[in-house]
Amino acid sequence: MAYEALYTRVRPKNLAQLIGQEHITTALTRAISNSRLSHAYLLVGTRGTGKTSTARILAKAMNCEKVLQAQKEGRPLNATEIPCGKCPSCLGINSSPDNVEFDAASNRSVEDVSRLLSTANLAPLQSRVKTFIIDEVHMLSFEAVNSILKLIEEPPPHVAFFLATTEFNKVPQTIRSRCQILNFHLIPNEMIASYLQKLSKSLNVELTKEAARKFARLAAGSMRDAVTYFDQCYAMADKVISLEDVEKTLGLVSDADLDEIISAVKDENRTALSAALSRVFRSGLSAVSIAEALIGRLRDVEYNHLKRHIDSELAMLENFSEEIRKVIGEMQYSGIPDIILEMALMKIAAPKISMLTENTSSANTKRTESLDDIKKIFYELRGKLPDNEKNLRAMLSEAAVLKFSNDVVTIGFTSQSLSNMFNDDRRERFEEYISRKINRKIKIEKVVSQKGEGYADYQDIDEREKRNIQTAMDLFQIN
Repeated sequence: MAYEALYTRVRPKNLAQLIGQEHITTALTRAISNSRLSHAYLLVGTRGTGKTSTARILAKAMNCEKVLQAQKEGRPLNATEIPCGKCPSCLGINSSPDNVEFDAASNRSVEDVSRLLSTANLAPLQSRVKTFIIDEVHMLSFEAVNSILKLIEEPPPHVAFFLATTEFNKVPQTIRSRCQILNFHLIPNEMIASYLQKLSKSLNVELTKEAARKFARLAAGSMRDAVTYFDQCYAMADKVISLEDVEKTLGLVSDADLDEIISAVKDENRTALSAALSRVFRSGLSAVSIAEALIGRLRDVEYNHLKRHIDSELAMLENFSEEIRKVIGEMQYSGIPDIILEMALMKIAAPKISMLTENTSSANTKRTESLDDIKKIFYELRGKLPDNEKNLRAMLSEAAVLKFSNDVVTIGFTSQSLSNMFNDDRRERFEEYISRKINRKIKIEKVVSQKGEGYADYQDIDEREKRNIQTAMDLFQIN
């Protein structure tokens, strides 16, 4: 006999086995106990959250003899009894002609739908209720949707519809308004990991916590995906499934390698980064897969920092993740994605250099010591401040470099009012600009002085520049 996939073997058989959808389990249990089931349900949610399984459970429950008996007696039911799974109706529903299940992705034309629903108006042959389960209903053509509208709106008394979709926004409003909607949530990672560990015990295999969490993260809220990943590793495992087994079997970048890349970038160590990247590339994974794994790992590290109230590295981690997200789009349309990823990481690992820095002269890269050098950099930088710093640029145009000693630049203003306007916030911003310009920390001190020798550079500015500066100063003083 052929091997049966694990996700089909562990598919929920009653409402109690539906994991992570307690709101749906509770609502349906009450509705069935009180004989208030609707004739049409629209089951909405991402793949692997239990939509089709729930539709099959409801189809069985509508025909279950024990459920029907409890309803007649007025006896409340619990989730484990819906359905019983033991009566002739429950055991024979999969082969019953009264239970029709089809995929709208492959049967989407009006002819397909009309053929499959042709028996809807006929009385059931064996069951109490004839059930139609339509998966991926959003794939139906416009004409096919119209062909079933009347049936869903005014169905025969013995017919029920269960429509499942992963894309609710594509389901026509005419369908939505005729159905009761069940929204299936993503299943929490902790719940998936716990379930997989219980499942592994029933299969006489030990699944480590780290491996279970890895399966849960990969599944991204889908129980079916998690069980499929587990099944792949289970088929090749001995008695223990570890995190290393998961990474090797599924062809994943190990967390240890990703941590080395993150650590090398954080330490600005290009040599260590190059070695770590070489090991990762030798795994044979695509550069896009590596980048996506790196984003996932950065998210885990950031989440751990938040739980432990470590705020010092959050900004770095967020910027790192943002840069990788940007480069993924570039890699997808390039013939050299490995090189693009490597160069992007090398750039992130390099010391942060301002966009204002220009490599036009080797003088800018060597240590600045003389007053003349700092004057040149000051006046050059002042004219290239970004547009959102026009007020700062206007104030500095009325200032001059008077002194430079021990990495402290003394600048003079022509009036006390201008000196006051150059407050601590603006001073710190300009310190950042000039520090990045010459690649070391520079402090700014301000004094009030009369125009003299220190203002010669200002006097050399052409008349147009003077008019622009004065206009900006007037605007600034008005504001």
